[in-house]
Amino acid sequence: MYVVNGTLVPVAWPSSAFPIRYVVDSRVNSAFPKGVIDRALNEWTTVTDARITFQSADVVSGAKAGRDGRNSITFIEDLFKDQNFLAVTTTWCDDTGHLAEADIQVDPSVVPGGYNLQLLVEHEVGHLLGLDHSGVLSSVMYPFVGRGGLATLDSDDRVAVANLYPSVDPAIGGATLTGHVNGDTGGIFAAQVVALNDNGEPIATALTDQQGQFELDGIPPATYRLYAEPLDGPVCLQNLSGIWQTAKNSTFPTHFADAGPLRVEAGRYYGNLIINSPGTTTLNPKWIGAFSPGTSSISLAAMPLVITPGQTVNIAVGGDGFISGMTTFEIPNSSFRRTSDFSYSGNYVYATFSIASDAPSSSLSVLIKSGNESAALTGAIRMLGQPRARVVRR
Repeated sequence: MYVVNGTLVPVAWPSSAFPIRYVVDSRVNSAFPKGVIDRALNEWTTVTDARITFQSADVVSGAKAGRDGRNSITFIEDLFKDQNFLAVTTTWCDDTGHLAEADIQVDPSVVPGGYNLQLLVEHEVGHLLGLDHSGVLSSVMYPFVGRGGLATLDSDDRVAVANLYPSVDPAIGGATLTGHVNGDTGGIFAAQVVALNDNGEPIATALTDQQGQFELDGIPPATYRLYAEPLDGPVCLQNLSGIWQTAKNSTFPTHFADAGPLRVEAGRYYGNLIINSPGTTTLNPKWIGAFSPGTSSISLAAMPLVITPGQTVNIAVGGDGFISGMTTFEIPNSSFRRTSDFSYSGNYVYATFSIASDAPSSSLSVLIKSGNESAALTGAIRMLGQPRARVVRR
């Protein structure tokens, strides 16, 4: 969200811009494996609730980033060298917030570096479409790209882009949820509000405005619990753009909405949802990892953990404020059954979980407790199971 002429607006392409035409520099086309860029672009067109199309304007030689009337995918120029960016997307918009041009620049080192190239380009295409970073680890718009991971869009990506480019009238589509997040001194600015369904999947997120108000649009029918969490790592305010850059870093416990579970129906409006999150917390989960029972080799990372059905695996969560014998966590999904007590080592805790063989594909949040403190690692697990039918707004 950006302030344009004093009004808070999303930045997006006008309907007349579709199909969005783009060129690929010949150096990128030669270096990237065949089909990677096409698959990255096409993944965004699979969102049935969104009206998104692209059109190749060919491979060209000597394409450079810069406002020249065409959208381009090129290798990164000297301007961004040594700044630790894998890729950068630059956009231009008019005074109404309508995008007019976007250029994607990729660091050439990612090609031999073993990174997930489709995920990298997909992420930048999300920026080209007007999306900001997401605090959901399993989201394509999560600000960090590793050498693994999955390149399929997560629910948070799909809901977000469908809200920018709806294929149906929003008034008859998904539900709208609005409310307020309160801290010790009133509304909390830039708190992440998460709609968690009854399978533990973070379906959609939103950030609160300067008054602590939030709005979640396009929410498909289901039963949800809403929680608010601070952006205190692994995703921080510095990873965001627009008005969120003006927010003050704050820490508060993760709390669920006072009203409890909410049954949501399509096309309905649900207002005055209150999340009270008073106090501060030292509990701050940042990493997740897994290792086989009976082994001690473990690596924790601020990246989503990919799990396959039928596994029995030790899952570990780590971060700040973890206390031996006190900190525990749960994965609120019936396909995960904890089969051991919690064990502790340094700043992480782990336990053995048995995962059902018929677990469906989804992303999952991990909820952490330590005494009276609570926190969440949103979308920390990506379940690679059987695909589920997608909910389509009609």
